[in-house]
Amino acid sequence: MRIISVVNQKGGCGKTTVAINLAAALVKLGKKMLLIDMDPQAHASLGLNVPYEDITHTTYDLLIEPRLKLSDTVYKFSEDFDIVPSSHLLSALEQELSGKKGRENHLGSKLARSNETYDFVIIDSPPNVGILTFNALIASNEVIVPVEPSYFSLDGLDRLKETLELLKSEIDHTVTMHILINNLEKRTTFARDFVCELERKHEPILMNTTVSHSVRYKESALKGISIFDMPDTGHLCREFLAIAEEIEEKSPVLDMENIRGWMARLHGPSVVEEGILFSIDAPSAENVYLTGEFASWSRNGISMDRDSSDGLWKVALKLEPGEYEYRFIVDGIWIKDPKNSDTVVNEFGQENSLLIV
Repeated sequence: MRIISVVNQKGGCGKTTVAINLAAALVKLGKKMLLIDMDPQAHASLGLNVPYEDITHTTYDLLIEPRLKLSDTVYKFSEDFDIVPSSHLLSALEQELSGKKGRENHLGSKLARSNETYDFVIIDSPPNVGILTFNALIASNEVIVPVEPSYFSLDGLDRLKETLELLKSEIDHTVTMHILINNLEKRTTFARDFVCELERKHEPILMNTTVSHSVRYKESALKGISIFDMPDTGHLCREFLAIAEEIEEKSPVLDMENIRGWMARLHGPSVVEEGILFSIDAPSAENVYLTGEFASWSRNGISMDRDSSDGLWKVALKLEPGEYEYRFIVDGIWIKDPKNSDTVVNEFGQENSLLIV
């Protein structure tokens, strides 16, 4: 599953247009798609005419409720096209999570523990670099940066590159960047000069396909459909199909063992072939055990082994679907999972980590 965020901290550069129509193009190529609307303005949800009277949960609920699974928040737009809709409540999330450890990992944690089988997940991000955008970037393998022909869009691009470099240096998370020129009026001298400047500065990560300026995108958003369902948009559909094919060809070569280790180190339990992988970074520990409802809260627990490749203590368990509270016992001390932001208060007033399978 490839997870791609569409990000530019400058508003008005067409992030939502790109997210919706790229998702629709990938469906046309036979891919199973999930679009996650992470913008409190909910433009991706509005642009696909999501019927809110039929919606129980949104992105806000997914990020704030530990017991909600990804599948609980999905609305089926078409046969192979799902969306997690947003709502204005999402604007309050940053304040509600203020000071809470791991607040930037909520989305990645839910994706890491989901067994949904999507080929691509596209995340439409808000026009800033706050907690919502960090959640999107940390959950992603790749990022598409739409840039329109303007100085401000270039400035947003440079600042996003600095953010990605920070993620690489601070948590060893590498996100592959693709720059997409959007809303381009190819006949103007300014547009041609703009393209030349981008090619000079960013040629290795600049996408070959560009998106033309057209009022048809606004018309399709007004109707709540993608351009693929609009009449007389053949050239625009061809552009987005070319972008989708280019994204497919740019598929990064992923070392799955490294990806698993990174996901476990950052997000706690994750789904692997062997079942549910539990892990904890305790480099100086002599022994580490896992205990919880699946082990009858035994003080002996389930013995964990230190992985020589990354130093994490790990164990994989086959668990039936359901809710499980658990803790680690590190050299005799009971602790919650420091990388799992989903917790519940137990009868002793302490926090247990919560896993939804």
